[in-house]
Amino acid sequence: MNDPIRIVQLSDTHFLEDGAEPEGGVAYNTDEAFEAVFDHIGKHENLDLVVVTGDVADHGRLPQYQKAAEAFSRLPGPVNVIPGNHDQDAAFAASMGRPSVSTSRVIKMKGWAFLFVDSSAGNLVIDKTGRAVDPPNYADRLHSDGHLGAAEAAWIRDMVSQVEADHVFIWVHHPPGCPIGMLNAEAYNAEWAELLRDLPSVRGVGAGHTHAPDTYEFMGRTIHVAPSFKNNFDLVKNTWLPPGYRSYTFEADGTVKSQERLVDDPRWPRRPFGRALRALFDGELTFDELRSISERKASKGD
Repeated sequence: MNDPIRIVQLSDTHFLEDGAEPEGGVAYNTDEAFEAVFDHIGKHENLDLVVVTGDVADHGRLPQYQKAAEAFSRLPGPVNVIPGNHDQDAAFAASMGRPSVSTSRVIKMKGWAFLFVDSSAGNLVIDKTGRAVDPPNYADRLHSDGHLGAAEAAWIRDMVSQVEADHVFIWVHHPPGCPIGMLNAEAYNAEWAELLRDLPSVRGVGAGHTHAPDTYEFMGRTIHVAPSFKNNFDLVKNTWLPPGYRSYTFEADGTVKSQERLVDDPRWPRRPFGRALRALFDGELTFDELRSISERKASKGD
């Protein structure tokens, strides 16, 4: 019972069907990134769980999920997956299940309870049958920086009170309290601040979304942000980063330790990025403005 729990977190895998163009246009080959990460994960022994924290598919289409589920089923251990803002609810639910791949919402191990939260739940709408479904305009989900909504926030409170665990850790796509300027997440952060203020057994949060791996403090908890497979950025050194993942150990006393794992390879050099991309992360440029700058440079042969 006192042995640590060992978990590996993947995030933002952004699988594409063969021949599809990535959203945003600039990306690594995520099939190659998965194979490199898969080989690296094989060095870890006795994994208790692999967690995937959303943006499984780049456009939320069925063939992308089918490729993802087949890939995840090869991983060394049980896999649990949650959606992100790039995912589409019905296609995600219909495609993810495999004997070793699940979409469970609560998993208990030893003295820990792991909650799997949908940080896009607040963007769902109620259709005429009473079901919660994606909004008619996919962009309303795609461009969100997180919205729990009242129902998901209440579910978190209920589960924390019901799980009878010494320690709780939350997995979610959008990281609460993220200090990156480009995110429009004040309301989302307020949702989490209210929750974490009342839930002292929550020891931390594992997330993705930003493509900028990091750890930082929010409401007295450490927020662990995993690398992406699509593209990664070091916002301290202003360089691109190779794809990767994050490994964790969860101790019986409530201690959480995690380590960023990047798969260095000549295919993904740590090259500097320019002022325009930095301005995007700082919230000084929009995606459309950055795209316009890139198109002008391309037309001039820069």
